[in-house]
Amino acid sequence: MAIQLEKYRQKKAHKDIVVSLRYSPTGRFLVSADQSGKIIVWPEGRTRGVRHVRSPYEVLTGVWFSEDEEWLLAGHEGGHLLVYSLPKLKRKAEIRLEPSCPEGYMLSGTSKTVLNWVVLAVCPSIGSDLYAVLEFRDFFAIRRQDLQVTNHVHWPGSLIEYTAASSNGRFVFFGDDMSYIYRFHLPEMKLEIFAEHHEQVPGFSFAKQQSTMVDASTGIAGLALSCDSKLVASTSRTGGVQIWQTEAEQRKGGNIREFRPFATREPVRAVWIRGVSFLPESTKLALGTDDGTLEIWNYSSGQVSHIAKCPASVRSLVASPDGSQLTVGCEDGSVFLIPWGES
Repeated sequence: MAIQLEKYRQKKAHKDIVVSLRYSPTGRFLVSADQSGKIIVWPEGRTRGVRHVRSPYEVLTGVWFSEDEEWLLAGHEGGHLLVYSLPKLKRKAEIRLEPSCPEGYMLSGTSKTVLNWVVLAVCPSIGSDLYAVLEFRDFFAIRRQDLQVTNHVHWPGSLIEYTAASSNGRFVFFGDDMSYIYRFHLPEMKLEIFAEHHEQVPGFSFAKQQSTMVDASTGIAGLALSCDSKLVASTSRTGGVQIWQTEAEQRKGGNIREFRPFATREPVRAVWIRGVSFLPESTKLALGTDDGTLEIWNYSSGQVSHIAKCPASVRSLVASPDGSQLTVGCEDGSVFLIPWGES
């Protein structure tokens, strides 16, 4: 299943880390964005008619489409959220999201500094509010008509990762470095722990004085939602993949670890899997790792197929809604538009 990756490279795309790749709900647009603020909109994922804009703020942390495909939302460090109109990519508004803690706040017991990155912006449907989230668990409801903040809720806890947000208009999933997966309900703005990603990793038993496999929480590296929103896939920083049923009920008050994944792939090698996307109309996941490896995992049969080796770490990966194209973004700014029917 190996492909000739180089012929699909877009040479004039990005020169910095590709932090976000997304298709609009119908596949009308593909957007790519890099950390330094360059945003490119590819009509229907093609190279003709491409538009691009440079954001005035760094670091750019992510881009998202409104469900009606009229707006593109771009998030940044420091709580800056820009709204662009489509298809012309003209800036419509700027929203400043005020955090619950000051910039540069140091997380207790860690060496992490809170930068208040925008980790999600979503506008589910016409007439509904826009929702935005900062990394330190600040959740905002924003009125669509005038783009004014109408509600702000904060939940204490660890940082939620900007690389791990997916939405289907009813709920959003986040992951953190403690391996917890959270579900945020819209429009109630209710946050709950959904599951915990834990896996078997090499360890050492002091009681037996020998190496062994231990059950551990290893940190979330990426999340993806299936096209029908019934499954969510979580990937770890040690190379594991787990798939969860979003509509499965957990026992009230039970241990979160009693909620088991629908499918599991144990780590093959210790490497972050930041790129993850369900392939439409299939039982397959596309995976991209920090060492540049692209793979397809069939979670029904367990089969793993190697696709290609990227020139740099894979940071973003997404399949088009119709499954005809796979797009990959890398740490060195490389973008690959891969026609999936040819692979």
